[in-house]
This record gives sequence, C-alpha cells and structure tokens, in this order.
Amino acid sequence: MDYAPYLQKAFRQAVRDILADAARDGLAGDSHFLITFQTDRDDVRMPAFVRAKYPSEISIVLQNQFSNLSAGPESFSVDVSFGGVSSHLVVPYAAITAFADPSTQFGLMLTPERPAAPKAQVIDLAKHRKA
Repeated sequence: MDYAPYLQKAFRQAVRDILADAARDGLAGDSHFLITFQTDRDDVRMPAFVRAKYPSEISIVLQNQFSNLSAGPESFSVDVSFGGVSSHLVVPYAAITAFADPSTQFGLMLTPERPAAPKAQVIDLAKHRKA
C-alpha cells in the first residue's frame, strides 16, 4: 500500500489547522512560519511584480510584518510586504512545498499537487447551427 498520499493529506491538514489557529489567536511566543510554495500555478494569486521576481517558487516568513491571515478549506490568504509594497497572496495548500516554524524546530516537506487540467467541453454543433 502506498502510504505517501495519506501522509501528504494529513500534513496539509496540519498546515491548514496551524494557520487557522494563528489567524484566530495570533502567533504564540517566538513562533513564526516559513512557508515555501509554487508561484507558477494559475490558482496562486499574487501581484504580477512578485510573480515576475519569483517565477517558480517563493518562501515567505510570517512573523512580525503580515496581516489579514485567513485559512480557508482549500487555501490561505495573507497580506505581506515585498520591498515596502503591501501585497495580498492567496495560496492553495496544494501549492505548498515546505512549512516550518524555526522557533520550535518543526518542519514539513510537502509534495505539491498540480491542479486538475480543465475538462474539455463537448459542443453539440447541431444545437448551435443557425436555422
């Protein structure tokens, strides 16, 4: 039996729960998060200038200068600063490749999941012909 998919699912759920707790209660003590994720995905939302600078992957630190952290069922969102410019990010958990809290020596390596390709639509040409 291949246990890796079960572990990846559990790790992503742990990240979701940790971020939800931090969004609700703030960061405890010296805790801070280092999150690495893929930027070359259509489902990652970020400003174009950030994507241009980090076309495949980026690591962000959630410690002192972040706001509006929210953990949804499929993705998290947060406002962070890049070069003094506040930027809103929306990151699917499936795009995360690493999550760590260096203050506690906790870390996870994750295998990113690619989004499903859009399904081709079948068009009934008989319905679309002009009479």
